[in-house]
Amino acid sequence: MANKNLTRSIISALLLCFCLSLVFADDTETTEVNYFIDRSEREVRFIQRLIWNEAEFVLRYVVVVQRREPNGTFREVSRIETENAYAEVSLLAGSYRYNVTLYDLFDEETFTTQWREFEVFRALQPAVSSYSPSAFYLDEDDVWEITVRGRNILPQSEVYLISIEGNRIIRPIRHTPAADGNSTLVVFSGAALYTGRFEVYIKNPGGLDTKMSTFTIANKKPFDINLSGGYSPLIPVYGFLFNDFDFGGNNVPAPFPGFFYPLGVGIKSNFMPFKRVYGNMGVELSAAFFMLSHDHEVFEPNALLFDAHVSFLYQYFFIRKVFAVNLSIGAGFSFLQGFKYDYPGSNIPYEVPAVLYPSAIGNVSFTVFVSRPYFISFGADFVHVFSAETPMPGYIRPFIFAGIQF
Repeated sequence: MANKNLTRSIISALLLCFCLSLVFADDTETTEVNYFIDRSEREVRFIQRLIWNEAEFVLRYVVVVQRREPNGTFREVSRIETENAYAEVSLLAGSYRYNVTLYDLFDEETFTTQWREFEVFRALQPAVSSYSPSAFYLDEDDVWEITVRGRNILPQSEVYLISIEGNRIIRPIRHTPAADGNSTLVVFSGAALYTGRFEVYIKNPGGLDTKMSTFTIANKKPFDINLSGGYSPLIPVYGFLFNDFDFGGNNVPAPFPGFFYPLGVGIKSNFMPFKRVYGNMGVELSAAFFMLSHDHEVFEPNALLFDAHVSFLYQYFFIRKVFAVNLSIGAGFSFLQGFKYDYPGSNIPYEVPAVLYPSAIGNVSFTVFVSRPYFISFGADFVHVFSAETPMPGYIRPFIFAGIQF
């Protein structure tokens, strides 16, 4: 009998030492969610989990939960016996408190914790009845906003798009719910968008959620083809235009030393198969034709210059998809034909054989859609000619074109 009492005293002493330092598991601030949602029945139930630190030499715990009444008093609403260091309850919204009584291995009450107060907040079920627009078109739209209508849409609600195909998420920059909770304006960053089919998803604090299909992000046209043409003069920048042709040992002056040659036309055609929010990308074919002429004192040189290039083109639209900036870089050739010197008093001009030079091109231009599909394009091409026979020339081709998009 003495040994049994001694054993009981030791166990009680150890348990008491632990209990004197016992704290609830959630005394410190944490983001852990101590509840889960039971959807096994027709009506959704929230199950709250009350957690404390597990103690040794404990046979069982008894948890008493009390609810604060409107007059400030507490009324017991639940009493749970458990062998685990937690208890699960399903409580309505309100203010509560609970304590835990520990029973030792001899099933005798050893220690009761202080009351711990907590709040249960009401969880609202969100609902989506409609949204507009029903799609974003990356090649036409410039504002990425959705108005979602429904009920119980809160400032704390999470609103985003979930991809149907790949379960990827597009989160908005912000959403601004109406005061009555029946709608919200959801604003997205264009850089975060990609094509596909999506569900509009809303999740409220507490875990209740809803979704609605199908929101589409797409291009109205899979690709664009632009054709344009118009006026394009030539302005030399450096080097000489086809200089140093030597006739019988006599060095002829630079044939085209002028700073502006007005007789020129150009055309451009581009194919844009890659259309993204951050810009369209594709290939551009460009050609230009110039008539070069300059009056010297004793002769008049004339030539026809033809440029043709293939370029990588980047195009970015802004101002509601009616104004675009275009950047391109590429390579091709410059072809000189009909180069001849006319001398006064001579009916026989001196002709230079046709020559073909490799050349590089860069472009900065702007496009304005005056009324789709018609547009005006203006800007300048810069061309550098790789000519081994002459000081390498570089020139600018300013242009203003009219065009149509297919």
